[in-house]
Amino acid sequence: MKKIPLVLFVIIFIAAAALFIVKSQNKKQTLSPSASSPQPSADISNKIDDDALKNALNAYAQAKQKGTDLSNGPCLGLVASDWIADITHNPRQPVDDKEENQCSEFRSGQAKHFIELDPDGKLIRSQ
Repeated sequence: MKKIPLVLFVIIFIAAAALFIVKSQNKKQTLSPSASSPQPSADISNKIDDDALKNALNAYAQAKQKGTDLSNGPCLGLVASDWIADITHNPRQPVDDKEENQCSEFRSGQAKHFIELDPDGKLIRSQ
């Protein structure tokens, strides 16, 4: 059995290490940006405005702190220019699609986008 020259061994080792690093970086890119941020469900198709999302989560926290009953899906109101936040069931139920259960700012056209959170403050969808 012939011995592999040291140079060849080093080259193979470096190539294997580089491949491992590249694969690790690709996995990191597919993970969510923050473990503490809400995990969107698969039906989110539009990019959420970062400020609107932060404000929606703040509105949720304030409502929760005030003791607001979130189980019946209240509107949290305007959270950014052209964005409202609304609480809905998760999974969504037909009652969530009724016009009378949507935020008045959305129905009137004052806001064209919405962020839906469930009663636990988790992101359901946005549009």
